[in-house]
Amino acid sequence: MPSELAAETAQLVDDYLQHHLGGSALPATRTAQTLRRVADELGSREQPFFRSACSPAALPEPGGAAAHLSRVAAQMEADGGLNWGRVVALVVFTGTLAAALAERGAPRDEVAALAQALVAYLAGEKREWLEAHGGWEVFNFLAIQRAEWEDKPEDLGDDI
Repeated sequence: MPSELAAETAQLVDDYLQHHLGGSALPATRTAQTLRRVADELGSREQPFFRSACSPAALPEPGGAAAHLSRVAAQMEADGGLNWGRVVALVVFTGTLAAALAERGAPRDEVAALAQALVAYLAGEKREWLEAHGGWEVFNFLAIQRAEWEDKPEDLGDDI
């Protein structure tokens, strides 16, 4: 049986991917709404980077998207550790990669495997980090507080 953190992570990742891929459903939770907002802002601000990282030349071979995401996550962490901004960047990267795969005509199960890989990384490999940093509840709180304090929610910095 999956943990509460794993279930919440899966729900947030699935919600964001549906949103990013053109789904019109309302976010299921306030945290999902916050993640959508923060991820959309980061994705817009850094659109050239995410697009080039998921360009046709950069796309993995069919069936290799989940392994590609795992390598990107490992490299991102090796380049400076994990923080909430990097977690959001991984969510945005996953959404951008999922959209590129869909454009290429990849089967739905490859996009589903990509979502599962991100959930396994965050709620599995990085479960202790997420728990030590208060989980998604604290992410939501920090993102909202930062938006109110600075009136610039797109600037996540290193604290969130």
